[in-house]
Amino acid sequence: MIAILIRPLQEDDWAPFRALRLRALQSEPGVFATAYAEAAARPESQWRWTVSGADHQAFGLFDGAALIGITAIFRDSEDPSGATAMLAMSFIEPAYRGRGLSQLFYDARLAWARAHGGFRRIVVSHRASNEASRRANQRHGFTLTGSAPRTWPDGVTEDEISYELLL
Repeated sequence: MIAILIRPLQEDDWAPFRALRLRALQSEPGVFATAYAEAAARPESQWRWTVSGADHQAFGLFDGAALIGITAIFRDSEDPSGATAMLAMSFIEPAYRGRGLSQLFYDARLAWARAHGGFRRIVVSHRASNEASRRANQRHGFTLTGSAPRTWPDGVTEDEISYELLL
């Protein structure tokens, strides 16, 4: 039996990352902040940048050689101090959901933030109806900071719920 593992993605992992990200955006258009058409139009250089850099990191969840999940952490560009990290792009293939694998996502991203220094806070948000995301961030100690209406890529307006974790 092959164990499921998570690892930081490298620039050369951009193509499988892109394929899974586009599948996620297409299959769950109301969950993410980015629309499928916008992401599909991005050049290879942007996908290469997205997977790894000095101020961000994407992670891949693997079942053997098969990429079954992705997630990322970015330095929040809206915080001029540079002390805030933002969690983003989490997706696990439907056949693998309900196994507690999001724990691996949180462990990897929080460890990355702590290892890269300078972060004092991590933020995450989700659509109000995304109960799985709410449960996951609550299990990891995130506290509610607010909500605001947002029109999601599927055209529905629903609150975006925001949380933070102080490091």
